[in-house]
Amino acid sequence: MKRFFKSGKLLLVWLVISFGLSDVSLGEGGPIRIGFVGDFSAVSKAYTDNAYKAAQQAVAEFNAEGGVIGRTVELIRRDGGNDPDRHYRHVTELVRNEGVVAVFGGAASPNVLKASAASRELKVPYLVSIGNSQSIVVENGHPFVFMFEPNSHMESLGFSIFATLMPWKRYAWIGPDYVWGHDVLGFFKQYFDDIDAPIEWATEVWHPLGATEYGDAIKRIIESKPDALVVATWGEDLRHFMRAAESLKLFDNMAAFGWFSTLSEKSERIFPEGIWKISRGPFNYLAAKYPLTRAFVEKFHDLYATYPLGFTVACYDSLLAWRRAVIESGSAEPAEVAKTLKGMKFTGLRGESYIRAIDGQMNSPAYFGRLIYSSDYPIGVIDPVIEIPANKIWLTEKEVESRRSQQNTKSDNN
Repeated sequence: MKRFFKSGKLLLVWLVISFGLSDVSLGEGGPIRIGFVGDFSAVSKAYTDNAYKAAQQAVAEFNAEGGVIGRTVELIRRDGGNDPDRHYRHVTELVRNEGVVAVFGGAASPNVLKASAASRELKVPYLVSIGNSQSIVVENGHPFVFMFEPNSHMESLGFSIFATLMPWKRYAWIGPDYVWGHDVLGFFKQYFDDIDAPIEWATEVWHPLGATEYGDAIKRIIESKPDALVVATWGEDLRHFMRAAESLKLFDNMAAFGWFSTLSEKSERIFPEGIWKISRGPFNYLAAKYPLTRAFVEKFHDLYATYPLGFTVACYDSLLAWRRAVIESGSAEPAEVAKTLKGMKFTGLRGESYIRAIDGQMNSPAYFGRLIYSSDYPIGVIDPVIEIPANKIWLTEKEVESRRSQQNTKSDNN
């Protein structure tokens, strides 16, 4: 792969990442402090580790280029695990005690919703790249929360459209038993009902986040004899599920599609070639399409000897958007930045992008395709890629207003 950065500049970025940011001083007014709250120790550990690398890279690049509005940027991280209360506390502590002016990251959606509640109370922007329940920006949206990945409704609708074009009529489902999983299956069923698709659900299998044993669940799926299996299991749970699926030869019996996010280079081959996979930012496809992304992927690999996940693409874009908002507003003050982010356009790893004002949702496309193993990369990639633009799959502004009105009515009645 062609190198896009001179070795001297890359060395400077590496030094800033490796030896910290607090010793670098740029401009007047002191450093701008931002926080990253994620799950570094539970179900989304692999995703969080990968995404945090992009945050480190972005901040190092900002500082190597002179900072943001002439000020050094400092990145402070906290591990909330898979505990919503910890995410809430970390956001609160970072803002009140550490003086951060924006929070990045995310985790499973219940954690994000709790962290978002803290950002709302403290009036500090929360830029989400992991965890994508629609309710984060729609039903429970507020002026300080922003999403840089397609939300669960957008992804589900995109894949539902694709599924209706396939010959499958009998489906099975396996997924995590919490708000995101139920939202996703609900969106699938709603779309199939709306178009009166002649399909049936052979079985639904639910498991708690953090599950490690899947033998009985897989046997139940096999016994139901579906044409296709929807796999919504993810993160560390997916690692355990795939090992059991391989042992029981699950994918010899049916087609499969779902959230087969890459876990690590060593374990990637547990995904069988040919499965249909959703991605929030396929690095190979985007690198071939956009020079900015090609340069990012090259540098990311040089720095970390791995490749970025879709969550990581979303995370880097969230940092780019925040920097653009600070520059446009001429201030890192949270309320000004949040106001500027609404409706703002910026150039990111997914091309020319913008953030919708009504709900803080970036116009993130949904991507999917078949997983292949190519000589170009040591890990599986999707190729060819089907890209569905956000404006084809997100709620209209009137629908957003309606959902929020319904949510407010429910809250008033409780």
